[in-house]
Amino acid sequence: MATLRDIDLAAAQAAAVAAVAAAGRLLLELSWKPVAVLSETGHDIKLQADRQAEECILDILRERVPLPVLTEESGEHGDVAETACMWVVDPLDGTFNYSRGLPLCCSAVGLWADGRPVLGAVYNFFRDELFTGIVGQGAQRNGRPIAVSGVSAPAKAALGTGFPHQQDFGADTLREFIRQVQDFKKIRMLGSAALMGAYVACGWLDAYVEADVWLWDVAAAAAIAQAAGAAVAIRPGRAGRWAREIVCAASPELQRALEERQP
Repeated sequence: MATLRDIDLAAAQAAAVAAVAAAGRLLLELSWKPVAVLSETGHDIKLQADRQAEECILDILRERVPLPVLTEESGEHGDVAETACMWVVDPLDGTFNYSRGLPLCCSAVGLWADGRPVLGAVYNFFRDELFTGIVGQGAQRNGRPIAVSGVSAPAKAALGTGFPHQQDFGADTLREFIRQVQDFKKIRMLGSAALMGAYVACGWLDAYVEADVWLWDVAAAAAIAQAAGAAVAIRPGRAGRWAREIVCAASPELQRALEERQP
């Protein structure tokens, strides 16, 4: 089993960028065609485009930096484990947005090792915005350095969040949600976890928090945000093996304020 010491991080970052760029080109091309819906249950939707983009990404990663892969559509490939050195892939994050032509969606590839984010690439193909980062080495948007805002007080902070499709939407859950977010200056629910994490990295949002989001939704963006100076905490969620709770903030003070609001 490969360890992080075995990985050339520059080569891995280049592979992640190549993968999301190729998937993005494919998804942009497919966006001009009728949307092929594979399933639509409850608050979730699956498209044929998700699977096609995943195949594109997997082909590139296997060729350039072969490692175990955890991916949204087809699950586990190879010796995937909680502490493995592995790729974590979301071929199309923001599927519902994509199905409506809303340009808030992306392809995301992250490298995960020893239970923590290492590097990531997030590509909003509609806007041609590529977010990249290697923890400890900095983050970029379209090749230019980015950094978190540094905002420390909730009253001055823009918070990104969301409701995962498997979450309870009952009155008690919504009241608890209001309690957690009501002190923030602004709340944004963009429908793409990866983009919200990337937006924290470049200072457009000051924090991103979500419970029971899946690891593939946040692995790449967590690495980019941490590389840009964010305080990031990721813990196991309740919805399944790969469910996670994430708190991503522009400063340690803001992270603590968010942690205090968690149930």
